Amino acid sequence: MRRIAFWFCVFAVLAGFAARNQLIAAFEAGASPKAGTVELLVFEHPDCQYCRVFRRDVLPRYQEGTVTSKTPLRFIDIARTETAGLNLRGGIHMVPTFVLMQDGHEVDRIVGYWAPDNFFKMLSHILAQTGTIDAP
Repeated sequence: MRRIAFWFCVFAVLAGFAARNQLIAAFEAGASPKAGTVELLVFEHPDCQYCRVFRRDVLPRYQEGTVTSKTPLRFIDIARTETAGLNLRGGIHMVPTFVLMQDGHEVDRIVGYWAPDNFFKMLSHILAQTGTIDAP
Protein backbone atom coordinates (compact mmCIF):
# COMPACT_ATOMS: atom_id res chain seq x y z
CA MET A 1 0.00 0.00 0.00
CA ARG A 2 2.86 2.40 0.81
CA ARG A 3 4.39 1.72 -2.59
CA ILE A 4 1.16 2.72 -4.33
CA ALA A 5 0.91 5.89 -2.23
CA PHE A 6 4.54 6.74 -3.04
CA TRP A 7 4.03 6.38 -6.80
CA PHE A 8 0.78 8.29 -6.62
CA CYS A 9 2.61 11.20 -4.95
CA VAL A 10 5.41 11.09 -7.54
CA PHE A 11 2.85 11.11 -10.35
CA ALA A 12 0.95 14.02 -8.77
CA VAL A 13 4.12 16.11 -8.44
CA LEU A 14 5.17 15.44 -12.04
CA ALA A 15 1.67 16.21 -13.32
CA GLY A 16 1.74 19.47 -11.36
CA PHE A 17 5.01 20.55 -12.99
CA ALA A 18 3.67 19.71 -16.45
CA ALA A 19 0.47 21.68 -15.84
CA ARG A 20 2.48 24.62 -14.50
CA ASN A 21 4.69 24.71 -17.62
CA GLN A 22 1.62 24.57 -19.89
CA LEU A 23 0.02 27.46 -18.00
CA ILE A 24 3.19 29.55 -18.28
CA ALA A 25 3.42 28.86 -22.03
CA ALA A 26 -0.26 29.66 -22.56
CA PHE A 27 0.07 32.91 -20.61
CA GLU A 28 3.14 34.02 -22.57
CA ALA A 29 1.58 33.04 -25.91
CA GLY A 30 -1.53 35.05 -25.00
CA ALA A 31 -5.17 34.37 -25.67
CA SER A 32 -6.73 33.94 -29.09
CA PRO A 33 -6.76 37.27 -30.88
CA LYS A 34 -9.99 39.09 -31.72
CA ALA A 35 -10.81 40.01 -35.31
CA GLY A 36 -8.91 43.10 -36.45
CA THR A 37 -6.22 42.65 -33.83
CA VAL A 38 -2.74 43.78 -34.81
CA GLU A 39 0.20 43.19 -32.49
CA LEU A 40 3.96 43.06 -32.70
CA LEU A 41 5.57 39.96 -31.22
CA VAL A 42 9.14 40.48 -30.05
CA PHE A 43 11.05 37.23 -29.83
CA GLU A 44 14.04 37.53 -27.55
CA HIS A 45 16.41 35.49 -25.40
CA PRO A 46 17.76 36.40 -21.94
CA ASP A 47 21.38 36.14 -23.16
CA CYS A 48 20.82 38.34 -26.23
CA GLN A 49 22.79 41.59 -26.07
CA TYR A 50 20.86 43.16 -28.95
CA CYS A 51 17.54 42.35 -27.28
CA ARG A 52 18.67 44.49 -24.35
CA VAL A 53 19.83 47.22 -26.74
CA PHE A 54 16.39 47.17 -28.40
CA ARG A 55 14.70 47.64 -25.02
CA ARG A 56 17.09 50.49 -24.20
CA ASP A 57 17.22 52.37 -27.52
CA VAL A 58 14.06 51.56 -29.47
CA LEU A 59 11.36 50.58 -26.96
CA PRO A 60 11.02 54.04 -25.34
CA ARG A 61 10.40 55.65 -28.76
CA TYR A 62 7.97 52.86 -29.65
CA GLN A 63 5.97 53.43 -26.48
CA GLU A 64 5.73 57.18 -27.19
CA GLY A 65 4.60 56.80 -30.82
CA THR A 66 1.05 57.53 -31.91
CA VAL A 67 0.92 54.97 -34.72
CA THR A 68 2.57 52.29 -32.64
CA SER A 69 0.09 52.83 -29.81
CA LYS A 70 -2.40 50.95 -32.00
CA THR A 71 0.02 48.03 -32.21
CA PRO A 72 0.81 46.61 -28.77
CA LEU A 73 4.05 44.73 -28.15
CA ARG A 74 4.22 41.26 -26.69
CA PHE A 75 7.64 40.01 -25.62
CA ILE A 76 8.23 36.28 -26.01
CA ASP A 77 11.22 34.56 -24.44
CA ILE A 78 12.19 31.82 -26.90
CA ALA A 79 14.02 29.97 -24.15
CA ARG A 80 10.76 29.44 -22.23
CA THR A 81 7.98 29.51 -24.82
CA GLU A 82 7.06 27.06 -27.56
CA THR A 83 6.36 29.00 -30.77
CA ALA A 84 4.68 26.21 -32.74
CA GLY A 85 1.13 27.39 -31.99
CA LEU A 86 1.62 31.01 -33.06
CA ASN A 87 0.82 30.69 -36.82
CA LEU A 88 4.25 31.88 -37.90
CA ARG A 89 5.38 31.49 -41.51
CA GLY A 90 8.70 30.07 -40.37
CA GLY A 91 10.87 29.44 -37.37
CA ILE A 92 12.68 31.99 -35.25
CA HIS A 93 16.37 31.61 -36.11
CA MET A 94 17.74 34.91 -34.82
CA VAL A 95 16.91 37.22 -31.96
CA PRO A 96 15.58 39.74 -31.71
CA THR A 97 12.93 39.00 -34.29
CA PHE A 98 9.85 41.22 -34.59
CA VAL A 99 6.77 39.61 -36.11
CA LEU A 100 3.74 41.69 -36.99
CA MET A 101 0.60 39.64 -36.44
CA GLN A 102 -2.88 40.45 -37.70
CA ASP A 103 -5.84 38.34 -36.57
CA GLY A 104 -3.39 35.75 -35.23
CA HIS A 105 -1.45 35.32 -38.50
CA GLU A 106 1.97 36.62 -39.48
CA VAL A 107 1.96 39.60 -41.83
CA ASP A 108 5.72 40.19 -42.00
CA ARG A 109 8.81 40.28 -39.82
CA ILE A 110 11.93 42.24 -39.04
CA VAL A 111 14.88 40.01 -38.24
CA GLY A 112 17.77 41.21 -36.10
CA TYR A 113 18.49 44.47 -34.38
CA TRP A 114 18.19 47.68 -36.38
CA ALA A 115 18.92 51.21 -35.20
CA PRO A 116 15.75 53.10 -34.22
CA ASP A 117 15.32 55.11 -37.43
CA ASN A 118 15.70 52.07 -39.68
CA PHE A 119 13.51 49.94 -37.41
CA PHE A 120 10.65 52.46 -37.58
CA LYS A 121 10.96 52.78 -41.37
CA MET A 122 10.67 49.01 -41.78
CA LEU A 123 7.86 48.81 -39.24
CA SER A 124 5.84 51.53 -40.96
CA HIS A 125 6.24 49.63 -44.23
CA ILE A 126 4.85 46.40 -42.78
CA LEU A 127 2.13 48.25 -40.83
CA ALA A 128 0.97 49.66 -44.16
CA GLN A 129 0.29 46.07 -45.26
CA THR A 130 -2.28 45.74 -42.48
CA GLY A 131 -4.05 49.01 -43.29
CA THR A 132 -3.12 50.33 -39.85
CA ILE A 133 -1.29 53.26 -41.42
CA ASP A 134 -0.84 54.64 -44.93
CA ALA A 135 2.18 53.50 -46.91
CA PRO A 136 5.19 55.75 -46.45
